Amino acid sequence: MPAPILIYAEEAHEIAARLTPRFSEERFLPITAPDGLAAALSENPEIAFTIKSETLAPPGHAEIAAHASLRWIQVGGSGYEHLGDWPRARLSVTNCLGLLAPFLAESCLGAMLALNHNLIRYRDQQRARHWQGHGFRPLAGQTLLIVGAGAIGGELARRAAALGMRVIAIRRSDTPVEGAAETLPPEALQGALAEADIVSVHLRLTAETEGLFDAQMFARMKSGALFLNTARGGHVVEADLAAALASGRLRGAYLDVFAREPLPPDSPLWDEERLLISPHHSDAALDWVERFTDFFADNLARWRAGETLVNRAG
Repeated sequence: MPAPILIYAEEAHEIAARLTPRFSEERFLPITAPDGLAAALSENPEIAFTIKSETLAPPGHAEIAAHASLRWIQVGGSGYEHLGDWPRARLSVTNCLGLLAPFLAESCLGAMLALNHNLIRYRDQQRARHWQGHGFRPLAGQTLLIVGAGAIGGELARRAAALGMRVIAIRRSDTPVEGAAETLPPEALQGALAEADIVSVHLRLTAETEGLFDAQMFARMKSGALFLNTARGGHVVEADLAAALASGRLRGAYLDVFAREPLPPDSPLWDEERLLISPHHSDAALDWVERFTDFFADNLARWRAGETLVNRAG
């Protein structure tokens, strides 16, 4: 019998139940809390399917990656920085990049509409029983700057273009992005900021992108622009964003990710009237667990057949 497969996720039992009918010869170790991890690793699993969450924080995932028996980790979601500097000679890492990209793009569009069409303001007025109309500039004709036009940014570009927006895409590859009027390299970012009515960030967090959006970058943006970040909280200097909102330099912002998560109750961001906040759930389609599990199942079949894994990271 092959080595057991570790499932480290709050939904581990649900995932194992979905996998078992397809892989009856496999033994799954569903672990839903950190205190069960050591016992599971003592059984020397070769494969792990992990999903980071508030309960299952990065240290446990890094411990899995460092365990000598592991040969492959499938990560739920697209990010894998929480694994640390894993031993690439021994360990393959795959992610779920692109699976939920269409739904995150929908959330970005929803945020654009909510901010641009004064829907947040109207919600506040509703609570105050205050009747007052506000004009808005249609999204059609506005310029959207997508910073990081990968799977998610590409989905957003197509949808925004269909709404009549002019899209500028920033990406390392010079391959044109469908729906984008221009595809520019990262070094063109600062110049492109001045053209954008809306800036949406979809970068992977690296040493180069940590704190990328600071006071200087917000100052380069067009006055009255909107700012969206659904990638990683580390991209943004939150105090500088709050200052840009308070000064009116930015007309509004949407954040789904933060430097500290959950966002502490005493964070001043909660009080920013121009800011729309969601709890790192911008891609949380109701069936996301099934989608991640089915992707892992397909990759597991490839692994057992000696075939190339899909979405190999790093």
